[in-house]
Amino acid sequence: MIKQLRKGTNRHMKQTDNEKRQMDETVRQTLLKFTQDNLYMRNLKIEIMNMGQGYVKAKMMVTKEILNPYGSVHGGCLYSLADIVTGVAACTYGCYSSTINGSMDYILPAMDTAYIICESVQIRQGKHVSLYEANLYDDKEQLIDKGSFSFYMMNRPVVS
Repeated sequence: MIKQLRKGTNRHMKQTDNEKRQMDETVRQTLLKFTQDNLYMRNLKIEIMNMGQGYVKAKMMVTKEILNPYGSVHGGCLYSLADIVTGVAACTYGCYSSTINGSMDYILPAMDTAYIICESVQIRQGKHVSLYEANLYDDKEQLIDKGSFSFYMMNRPVVS
């Protein structure tokens, strides 16, 4: 079952990755600086690995500070990772976004992994509301969580 989910999801992600459009370099650099300077992201040890228009891939290092009492990554940290990465992906079109709604399906526990990868892809980029999907993988490339997020697109440019 998990292999089927992973296989189907991976095909979608690779297709999206190959087809992603180039984004404005000034927007890209501004978003990278914005995320590197963000204290919350630094505390969660989230780093952007790849970014394109409507697409972001990021990594979160797993430390003892983000584990729950059972020894797996706390669901709130996983939700934060997905929300942040999808939010940045929504901003790649040049305007800031704010989360309207988000949901997560926790498929497997995030245990015995050095890091979590979150890959976010655009489902729909609208003028006012955008939809994004987040897929989270452990260091063994297993799909562990899947999220869906909607964003209000602000009339506030990323680059001023």
